[in-house]
Amino acid sequence: MTEKHAILIGGIGDDAHSVGIGLLELGFREAGFHVKSIGIRNSLVEFFKLAPFFDAILISNKNGHAELYLQDFNRLLSEYQLKEKNAKLWYLGGSLSVSESDFAIKKRFLNMGFTNVYPRPVPFSEVLNNIKRDIEYHNIPKKNNRQRFANMNKQKPVNWSEVHTGRLTDEQLEKERKEVLQEWPTGTDVLHSEYQKVAAVTGTLDELLWNNKVKNKTPVFQPRTGVANIEDQIELLQYLESEGSDVSSVQLDAASRSRLYHRAEEGRLLSLERKSSQLNGFPIPIYGVSEVRRLLLSLKRPFQLRGGGPDHRFTYEIALKAGVSALEGGFICYCLPYDKLTSPVESLKRWQFVDRLAARYYEMFGVAINREYFGVLTATLIEPCLAIIVNIIQAVSSARQGIVSISCGYAEQGNRSQDIAAVTVLDEQVNHYLRKYGFTNCRVTTVYHQFMAAFPADYAKAEELIFNSSITATLAGATKVMVKTAVEAIRIPDRYDNSKAVALSKKGALCADKSLLNHEKIKEEKQLIRKEVKQIMDVILELGNGDIIKGAILAIEQGVIDIPWSPNIYNRNRVVCVRDVEGAVRFHDFGNLPFSESVKDFHHQKVHKRKTMERDPSIFSLLEKDLSRIWKNEYQRWPLDGHYVT
Repeated sequence: MTEKHAILIGGIGDDAHSVGIGLLELGFREAGFHVKSIGIRNSLVEFFKLAPFFDAILISNKNGHAELYLQDFNRLLSEYQLKEKNAKLWYLGGSLSVSESDFAIKKRFLNMGFTNVYPRPVPFSEVLNNIKRDIEYHNIPKKNNRQRFANMNKQKPVNWSEVHTGRLTDEQLEKERKEVLQEWPTGTDVLHSEYQKVAAVTGTLDELLWNNKVKNKTPVFQPRTGVANIEDQIELLQYLESEGSDVSSVQLDAASRSRLYHRAEEGRLLSLERKSSQLNGFPIPIYGVSEVRRLLLSLKRPFQLRGGGPDHRFTYEIALKAGVSALEGGFICYCLPYDKLTSPVESLKRWQFVDRLAARYYEMFGVAINREYFGVLTATLIEPCLAIIVNIIQAVSSARQGIVSISCGYAEQGNRSQDIAAVTVLDEQVNHYLRKYGFTNCRVTTVYHQFMAAFPADYAKAEELIFNSSITATLAGATKVMVKTAVEAIRIPDRYDNSKAVALSKKGALCADKSLLNHEKIKEEKQLIRKEVKQIMDVILELGNGDIIKGAILAIEQGVIDIPWSPNIYNRNRVVCVRDVEGAVRFHDFGNLPFSESVKDFHHQKVHKRKTMERDPSIFSLLEKDLSRIWKNEYQRWPLDGHYVT
């Protein structure tokens, strides 16, 4: 190997954001560095153990919890007295705090000993130039870097003996519950409190969504919230309900998502001390059944808990006993995009538990728990067929455990015709496969996530995106819209930002005119997506000898299911998508996706046209443009149809 400077890059703590890490890895490699990515969810100690072999160490944190996970940085700098004479460069970047100013953030972490700090996203060229400058300033020589960590984070084989796809028995469920409920002291609340039908007061999300779909109404709109203090959370949700929110919900904080309940408790106490939330969500497992029920009874709208991690058995035990009637997550969508080490087999077992537990509440109390899947996946450049097959597989898995209310998620990509086609085919294909396996009593609805990648930094453009996103969702017939705010790229949204976004979204829904539809283009996109879904699903069923769940596990192992930008070691990560000249998402690299030559030719032609018009053959360059063009405001208007590249 030729001599190069070596860079170590990874995410710290409970942060699950992996796309930026993946792009940096590509960029630094193309710039001539030896790069080792250790992915997400690393401890600070892991960075220090590997630091002797690298010249620059880049730590990413995008969920605002950097302070919680870097408390020991000074101590470790002293403890790990690196024996090499050469300096080590330490860089920290992302979205580092949920409450402090950029100036205060930089000051805090520079004083800790970091070489450079980026409190919010910056262009790759800026980071690259800074690293080159610092390397030159510290006179760090290039070295012959051997592949010391070549086997790190490699895919591991699936343990097929642990794959069971049938319904859990009551005995199996109760045995596992005894272990799960010991994770945190509030688990005793589940065992020693009576179930109360909160849904009798607020109604269930299942009832709201199904009624909305059957009557062909405009979508219901749901903002995202989540703060550490329960009194603040109640006040926030009550305000949003008074301002027109159709569904109340909280996002679980990142520490609780990772089952780091002690960190969540630290964040809650720190929030009380500082009188502002130091967590990026609401820590349901810390509060327990009675307090969560108090929150639910203070509301008038159906309530949903949105998680964001690979194992929510304990948290969802608390939520269901408290009276929550809607839960998000699934064994693929909360594993491959969110976690590094959890295998799909282990994830399947955990989510079979959640689904069977939720189904028991329907069987015992008549409350149909709505189960929603995070079809957003890694949120960035996801070709529609990938989201659809994940929804199909998880819907069948949930139905096997007795779930009857299913919501399938999809993240807006930006080309209106493609997005409308995707939502239509999503609803159609999920219902098709449920019927194929005999589940004819499931109520299937769709969820449209307003653009989930980096948002425009320009407020007016962000508002335009939200308004037109709502039009697209309505034209697509989506049942529910997850609302973003116009300040996503600027700061943490407050109650007023959320209420404005809901009002703007509802205004957009009223302006959804069918004359805006390009019927021929939508027809073409639907035909393509159907072909892609069928070609992948046929192979999945073949791999599983007719069993869709077993087939899905093997498909992940073989790369037949492959989620772009996934941090998970069981995901092949060979599939790469880019935009075409009209802003639609196309496959650049197919990996092992089992497409016909005609499907591959279609994508090749679209990508070739993009490269020709951009006069840029570099895949990194195209990806950087696609990942940054929106937040840099370097696009004409939203949606992107017909004018992404001109």
